[in-house]
Amino acid sequence: MPWRLKELIPEALKRAGGKERFKRGMVLAAWREVVGPGLAGVTEALALEEGTLWVRVPDPVVAHQLTYHRLLLLRRYEERFPGMVKEIRFQVGRPEAPEDSPKPQDPGPAEGVKLAQSRKALALAEQAPPELRDKVARAALALFRRQKGTPCPICQTPSETHPCPTCRRLLQAPAVRKEAERLYRGKPPRLQGEAFLVARHLAREKLLQAMRELYPEALREEGLRPLLADLARRFRALFPEEALPVGVQSLLEKENLPPP
Repeated sequence: MPWRLKELIPEALKRAGGKERFKRGMVLAAWREVVGPGLAGVTEALALEEGTLWVRVPDPVVAHQLTYHRLLLLRRYEERFPGMVKEIRFQVGRPEAPEDSPKPQDPGPAEGVKLAQSRKALALAEQAPPELRDKVARAALALFRRQKGTPCPICQTPSETHPCPTCRRLLQAPAVRKEAERLYRGKPPRLQGEAFLVARHLAREKLLQAMRELYPEALREEGLRPLLADLARRFRALFPEEALPVGVQSLLEKENLPPP
């Protein structure tokens, strides 16, 4: 009985890479059908590793939306490929261009603006009830993208002036300044939203200034180094991804006094 093409291709794949490799390829190919036409064009199934399906998404908002529907996606995969997909993870990034294609130009600040807008939209969505988070995130993102300017260095909202008008007003608010003092001393935050971001910014400036002023004294007097380490600990608690001043970091590492 002659082979039909749709039967021949799977058979060739099985012979080339084995049955498991063939199954993984079928799982990746099924992503567009599983996720549906609305998101199939902007997402891509990258790999299936030990039961975890890795999917590339264009921005954090899409990642948030798909995470919210993760159980539904897993159920659809279970119906098609029982036991193959146990978890789905989302990776933000652009699809990779073929090696022989021209390299894209540096996108410049526009991509940074979009990423900041996405992050702020997600932060607002997290404050909404679970069933409304997807709608809130998309509505907030649409609103932010209609705004003009570059991200405010404090709240990341696009603005034609820096700091943005809201942050400039909050910088003078007594409650925000009181919160900044609490954060500087390592106390837990009480404010939320933009008021917290402004207070954290003020605390950051004060902590950096205190470390810069104490650093030369700590170089000469060892007894001051634990105090410098405590300032560094408070700074790291507020800004875990930001590096300490180089001199401070070097001194603490040399003395085996890294901030806890």
